[in-house]
Amino acid sequence: MTSSLKIWGMLLALLYILCRLCVYSKDIYWREFIKLHYLSPSREFKEYKCDVLMREKEALKGKRSHIFIYSLWFKIQRTCINEKGSDRYRNAYVWAPGALKVLECHWEKYNKRYRESRSFSYIEFHCGIDGYVDNIEDLKMIKPINN
Repeated sequence: MTSSLKIWGMLLALLYILCRLCVYSKDIYWREFIKLHYLSPSREFKEYKCDVLMREKEALKGKRSHIFIYSLWFKIQRTCINEKGSDRYRNAYVWAPGALKVLECHWEKYNKRYRESRSFSYIEFHCGIDGYVDNIEDLKMIKPINN
């Protein structure tokens, strides 16, 4: 009898943990996306430098290329909300409604530094199963931005 109560207690605890993970999982992917790709408009776009960004962000060290988005965060977040505003796109690819400023960083092996390219681009995002942006899928450059 005691062992069956222990098993039920462990099962309930496990169920509780899984429910908490489901509720908070959207925050994990969204926060990670923002941490890796977001550039805050609190600074000028031209002030951001690839060599500094790629060195500062631990998860990006050693990557050959990366894309950063310069925008208000809610413009990115709203991409996964449908036209009516009543529901979210889930596990879908969605183009952002307008062009955003993009900083692309590409490693130059022989110069041992990152080459920067800045542009206004349309961005296709992936909306995860939780209905929040979790990845950049495609870019269509509209116009380059000169430094």
